[in-house]
Formats: sequence, C-alpha cells, structure tokens
Amino acid sequence: MQNTNSPEIRTDSLQRADAAQSSEQASAECSAPAVSPVRFGILQGQIRIPDDFDAPLPDDLLDAFEGR
Repeated sequence: MQNTNSPEIRTDSLQRADAAQSSEQASAECSAPAVSPVRFGILQGQIRIPDDFDAPLPDDLLDAFEGR
C-alpha cells in the first residue's frame, strides 16, 4: 500500500492512475487548512443593528416571502 500527500498527488498523478488500474492499494492524505484565531470585536462601532431587528414582519411582506 502506498501513502502519499497532496503535493505528490499533483506531481505524479499519472503514475498513481497506473497503480490504481493494476489493483494496487493506494491512500491519499490531505492536511487540514491552517486555523486562524477568531478576533472578536474587530468591527465594533462600525455596524449598527436597529432595535426592531427581530420584530415580526408586516403581513404583506411575510406573505410575499411565503409566496402567498
């Protein structure tokens, strides 16, 4: 069984395809993307949310959303 990672898969994919056709077992490993830390408060003071943000919609607008 052959193990390989993403850059190797890109460079010699034709050889890997030949190995797969010959019924040889192969495994591809991909590394997870780097995780960046979350920065809370980065937009503080730049966004305003109105007080009635979660108020119910008027009936005519609600009907339009629901396709009535």
